[in-house]
Amino acid sequence: MIWLLISGMLVAGLLSLPSVQETLRKPITDSMRRFAPGKFAELSAGLTHYRWIGPERGPVAVCVHGITTPSEGFVPLAQELAQMGYRVLLYDLYGRGYSDYVPGPQDRAYFHQQLQELLAHEGIVEDFTLIGYSAGGCIATSFAAAHLPRVRQLILIASVGLHTPRTATASFMEKRPGLRDLVLRWTYPMAARRYIRTEIADGLTPPEVARAQRAQTRRRGFFPSNLAAMRGLLRDDFAPEHRLFNQQGLPVLAIWAGADKIIPAHVIGRLAQINRSAKQEVVEGAGHGVLYTHPEAVAALIAENQRGGLY
Repeated sequence: MIWLLISGMLVAGLLSLPSVQETLRKPITDSMRRFAPGKFAELSAGLTHYRWIGPERGPVAVCVHGITTPSEGFVPLAQELAQMGYRVLLYDLYGRGYSDYVPGPQDRAYFHQQLQELLAHEGIVEDFTLIGYSAGGCIATSFAAAHLPRVRQLILIASVGLHTPRTATASFMEKRPGLRDLVLRWTYPMAARRYIRTEIADGLTPPEVARAQRAQTRRRGFFPSNLAAMRGLLRDDFAPEHRLFNQQGLPVLAIWAGADKIIPAHVIGRLAQINRSAKQEVVEGAGHGVLYTHPEAVAALIAENQRGGLY
């Protein structure tokens, strides 16, 4: 009997370990925010960190980052876009960067509310260019579909949302959501740290972006936020939205990375099938961090497609 009790206590301890580790991480504090670039907006769910880059009277471009790279990752491209005349708005999703951690399901409504309230806070009433990177591509795609009159053009960079892993393990876990969530709670923090270390070891990631990525992993709310997004918005397939864009004539430019280990190459063909009006470009030799490792190449493709009549 004593061994059963000890075994039960050990199992309970192991199951609670991720929660204990999360409690030990430091929350974002006012002192951390004191030297943050930009400003903070008090929105209905919490503080949102944002900043503007570029001329005050340029056409507005709103950038949505991914789940592991905060808005700092958009700075190199934003500076290029500013040179093209854009007025660029960057912001941190809840639970990332300098924004508050807001618990709860991270579905479309969750992400749309933050973006809508920030746009209202900044008085953006005209249409704008919406740019989404990686998982931010899902947010940008779903927001554009729900607010077509507000979006002038949609630019997706190494976007998630058009493929689903088809491994035997993924299929097995998909049918067992409870087991999947338990395994993810245990393995995701380690996998995320390993992924970030691998990405920033390429010698191409700007030091500021690398520091911002590493800092997030030490903050309370980062890992739960990503897991919530993986259980929520990132489970959706965005083919219906792209069919809508094709029907309604929303200009879409998709920029892919030729050496991306996250997004498989076949998504190019799938997007061509469901949205024939979308224009697609590839930055050869770039990995998933193409946003900040090759900002000049990404900006050049955006400028080239502008001249080519995409917009």
